[in-house]
Amino acid sequence: MTRVAAAALVILHAACAQSPAAIPATAPARNLVIVTIDTLRADRIGAYGNTTVATPNLDRIAREGAMAPEAAAHVPLTRPSHASLFSGLYPAEHGSRDNIGPALRADVPVLAAILQQRGFRTGGFVSAVVLSAQSGLGRGFDLYSDRFDIGTDDARFLNSIQKRGDATVVEATAWLGEGGPERRFAWVHLYDPHDPYDPPEPYATQYADRPYDGEVAWSDELVGRLDAALAAAGLRDNTLLVVTSDHGEGLDEHGESVHGFFIYETTIRVPFIVRGPGVTPGTRLGVVARTVDVLPTVLDLLGLADATPSVSGRSLATALSGGAIDDEPTFSESLTPLIHFGWSDLRALRDGRWKYILAPRPELYDLEQDPGEQRNLVEQEPARARAYRAGIEQRLKQEQALLREPGQANTTVAPDLLEKLGALGYVSTGGAPANTLAAGADPKDKIKEYQTLNTLTREGLISLREGRYAASLRNFQGLLSRGIDSFEAHYYTARSLAGLKRWREAAPHFAGAIEKMPAYAEAYLGLADAHLGDGHPERALDAVRRGQKAVPGDPRLVGREGDIARQMRSTDVAARAYERLAQMAPRDALARVKLGELYRDLGRSADATRLLREAVQLDPAVASYWNSLGMILGGGNDFPAAEGAFREAVTRDRANAQYAYNLGLALTRQGKRDEAVAQFTRALALDPKFAAARQRIEELR
Repeated sequence: MTRVAAAALVILHAACAQSPAAIPATAPARNLVIVTIDTLRADRIGAYGNTTVATPNLDRIAREGAMAPEAAAHVPLTRPSHASLFSGLYPAEHGSRDNIGPALRADVPVLAAILQQRGFRTGGFVSAVVLSAQSGLGRGFDLYSDRFDIGTDDARFLNSIQKRGDATVVEATAWLGEGGPERRFAWVHLYDPHDPYDPPEPYATQYADRPYDGEVAWSDELVGRLDAALAAAGLRDNTLLVVTSDHGEGLDEHGESVHGFFIYETTIRVPFIVRGPGVTPGTRLGVVARTVDVLPTVLDLLGLADATPSVSGRSLATALSGGAIDDEPTFSESLTPLIHFGWSDLRALRDGRWKYILAPRPELYDLEQDPGEQRNLVEQEPARARAYRAGIEQRLKQEQALLREPGQANTTVAPDLLEKLGALGYVSTGGAPANTLAAGADPKDKIKEYQTLNTLTREGLISLREGRYAASLRNFQGLLSRGIDSFEAHYYTARSLAGLKRWREAAPHFAGAIEKMPAYAEAYLGLADAHLGDGHPERALDAVRRGQKAVPGDPRLVGREGDIARQMRSTDVAARAYERLAQMAPRDALARVKLGELYRDLGRSADATRLLREAVQLDPAVASYWNSLGMILGGGNDFPAAEGAFREAVTRDRANAQYAYNLGLALTRQGKRDEAVAQFTRALALDPKFAAARQRIEELR
């Protein structure tokens, strides 16, 4: 067992030693395209042995390039898995452990930034809100397409906030088709196989009883469109194309319908297909490829191995060109049971054919003989199990030490959980297993309860979105009564109470949510609203200031500070806040409107006019911005310019009586009597109770 124990310990280092860079037989790839197909199980692809789902494009790319029959992600969640892919680091190292939380730390090197520094044009095209720029994954991209029509509504599962893949591919192909001498890197993220499954025709009909498979077939078509666009742009032959996934899907195996809870192969095994210069067609890797291997591998094949930062992955370039390399262990985790439910988290180590899962009841599987992980061999292979357990325990101690380092702790996770992460009660200071009761329940024993609680949450969110606050409150209080002391239970209970305007009751639940998820800006904003509703603006101001310390890059908290200070008539405080907001969000038109209107009230007309002009240039579609500009111009007696601004407002919102009235005032001041009467008459028609408009008409007649 010496070799097994040694292999288990390989991954304990913060960054694995990299294999020597391969020297490609051909010139390195000029461009790079990485396609991540969210929630894609490898066993649904023809190249991986599937015969029931049509994936001709992925199969062809695998034939034209290389594939890893065995490839592993490190966490079954979208944001942290992509963070590992683009950083070459495990989740504990880059700090992103959940889909909700702070942005990826700015000190973590990421692929796009590395390539941007080397002169690449970089474009990112994502289809899920959890990968928006707020995730930190947009760093280094010249263009990052992450717009979603979500408004201010976060009362839904994050997986319902997405963009269909054909729209994403259209954006990406347009960008790839632009001319220019620069090398290019495009990341194209397709979210379609993620639940809810709703494939378009003809896949909806062809896979009527298997909608997930229909989404896979649809995603294959999208990859084919993207590949055809590469050929049309003359980029295909000199582009390195990588197709992989962030995680798989449970599909009711092991009792898990979707993903994020367990770390069985259903959700950890992913496809890994590579084609392009330096890759020998038809190659099948004989080792387990890992998500952390992507960054060093692509840099190597681009001829930029020297740009590789310190990572936990290693380059697979030698293997992709047909050479032989040794296998290395891989590590995976699921913190969802602990973070969201107070149960045990899960850790796994895979060493070739063997996989060990550290849980209150540990599991050991021989994946070669038992790919479905049905026969737990812990009792039959006690020495092997002990060796792997020792390896994971040592890594967890190092992880806990990392979390204690200044600036390294991930604020996605509440401070009181840091000591529990990975410990599960197993790892005491002496290294011996502690009482598992202190660790929380084994997730295997909680899967039915997990599904029930998910259903309760889903129903509550539907009620909350529909404005049925009493019904949603019953659902979320039901979670609390079942002992679920989670972020979601507190946050959505608070949202429900706020909807009922029970502000005083809502405040402690917003505070409870903040305790569980210290870097969730919406919780601080909700707490501020609760304090305002309860008549305590000073407490509201304190809430947003605490939020700014926890989430320093979120401009909404700064803007809310200005709003509250202005409401409290603290104009100096409001001005400073709005000035910071304008600096933080240089493309935010509303930030300029707020600061401009405050400057107007302070008598700084020239500054106010400048800011409102900037606002309407940034976002000319908003009628209220033009109206504010008109009011400032009119206040400065520039009535012709005010008339122009009010006309823009009226054109954009023809149903607004106030805008028509304001235009009438500007016309009156210029002696344009008949035109003014027409606008006042229009305002009165829109609002028959508009007494001021009626009075103006009488005066002019």
